[in-house]
Amino acid sequence: MEPQADTPAERGAEAPCPTGTANKSWRDSATLCALVAILGTGALGCLLMLLSVNGFRQYGAVVFCLSPGICGLGAVLLHEWARPTVAPRVGALATAVVGLLAALTALGLLLAGGAEGLICVLMALPFAFIMALVGAAIGAMLAGMSDKSRPLPMLMTVLVLYPAAQQYEASHPAPIVPRLITTQLEVAVPPAQVWAALTRPVQYPAATGWFRAGVVYPARTAFARDSASGCRTLVCHYSQGLARLPVVAWQPGRQLTFAVPPADMPAPMHELSPYPQIHAPHLHGYFQVDSGTFRLRALPGGRTLLEARTVYRHSIGPQFYWRLWSDYLLDAMHQRVLATLKAEAETLATTQAPARHD
Repeated sequence: MEPQADTPAERGAEAPCPTGTANKSWRDSATLCALVAILGTGALGCLLMLLSVNGFRQYGAVVFCLSPGICGLGAVLLHEWARPTVAPRVGALATAVVGLLAALTALGLLLAGGAEGLICVLMALPFAFIMALVGAAIGAMLAGMSDKSRPLPMLMTVLVLYPAAQQYEASHPAPIVPRLITTQLEVAVPPAQVWAALTRPVQYPAATGWFRAGVVYPARTAFARDSASGCRTLVCHYSQGLARLPVVAWQPGRQLTFAVPPADMPAPMHELSPYPQIHAPHLHGYFQVDSGTFRLRALPGGRTLLEARTVYRHSIGPQFYWRLWSDYLLDAMHQRVLATLKAEAETLATTQAPARHD
């Protein structure tokens, strides 16, 4: 009997398939797995944010905490599901990078779609990155406690809970508490000269920093008086439009206070965007200034302590984070206004006698 052929060529159809691309898929590439995880959860996070701000009209802890956290969590879980079985688990650094890029993708999609502007995205970015890292750490922990078949059901469970959490937050809003910001500056002239400069028309210098980027600021101011009623009004030309603010307290040489009716409140910023106009809900009704006050106190040596005070409220959460931005920007605006009034008063003192208190 002839011996059987045992070479691959002699066996023909029984020869093994050569190694190549026939059986390869995107899941065999660590780079493609990471891209799918980042882009997929970034798009998902963008949709969740849109659900909160456009569907529920909410800018609270859910959208700013949960949505970037879900981006980080989902990116790690999806990457774990897509990871080739033979590939090792990703390390802590890779986990953090995947989570951060997923959150950045979500915010980038909001910007590209015209749902938000660059200023808001930049302000939200530090907190979003922190929450994305927290979500990524939780995702890595969950992935390490389960087999590869379970990450997706866990992610779906989180997604189902998101609208419920947003509905609860919408029906149980956090109390809106007025907040006072005070900034002081010494002026080297008596209160009478400061008062004269304060009540004259004032032209403020060109904006810089965040104000130049689009945050609202006063460009020039002047006081007007109704001849019939005698009521005074602060006519303020903001970078976002004109406002007529009623004066509610007028104590010459000491203090003046003006109210800011909601109807006269300009948009808090002009968003930077690749589109001519965007209509982000947070630009209307989520930040409100109640009043502004100037106080003058005589100091020894013919000097004056000039003080600017603003009372404001906002309904954007988490409040502890957004108060950092609001306080910083209002204080920066105060410093800009006070520095201009200081220069006006000191210049006025060298050119003419003090104005009468009327």
